[in-house]
Amino acid sequence: MAGLFAKAAQKAKETVKDAKKKATAWTVGANSETEAVSKAIKELVSLEAQSKAIEAKMSVIKGSVKRYSDEMFVRDYAARGSMPETPMTVQNPDGEKVTYVVQDRGKQYAVKPDQQEALADLLGEDAAKNLLTDTVSFGFNDAILGLPGVQEAVETALGEAISGMVGVGMLDGDQAELLLSVSSKTTFRSGTLDQLVQICGRDTSRMKQFLEIAQSSFTRYVKC
Repeated sequence: MAGLFAKAAQKAKETVKDAKKKATAWTVGANSETEAVSKAIKELVSLEAQSKAIEAKMSVIKGSVKRYSDEMFVRDYAARGSMPETPMTVQNPDGEKVTYVVQDRGKQYAVKPDQQEALADLLGEDAAKNLLTDTVSFGFNDAILGLPGVQEAVETALGEAISGMVGVGMLDGDQAELLLSVSSKTTFRSGTLDQLVQICGRDTSRMKQFLEIAQSSFTRYVKC
């Protein structure tokens, strides 16, 4: 039987489809009290459309500058034998310039199978493998861990396993101390926002105060 960690790692690879969420809609503009809100929405929608048009145009223009910058970056890199100095900019005769940014974010994104195959075709399998690493992060489901006795049982089992590894020389004392990476912070419990009426009653003033106190814990913003 596969171990608990192996099962968890396999489950993480499976695609989970999100259930369709329900929605709430408030209609405004039917009376004088909400007419101003109705007009504000119309203006927001119009401005959003203009913003998207500007962004689309900028994307095309940036694309032409980026293609030139990509070429110069590679050319400069090859000539220097090292990364070009930063910041890297492209400047016209009038002194107007844009910045070309290159950042290593390799640890943030997964390399897909087709990318791995392309790397192997380009560099050879061994060279490609040497550029890649597998990282698996394990954690515990808080809801399950919070069931009566579960956390205590898990702690006991892990403690015995770690002690056993130290006993056979697989780990030394310092390594055993570092085996479990733990961070601690205080947060609202899951589902708190869904219980706002139970927490504050139907007192809108108390609700507003609660949300202001919570600040970013319950982010609020307007978007089109």
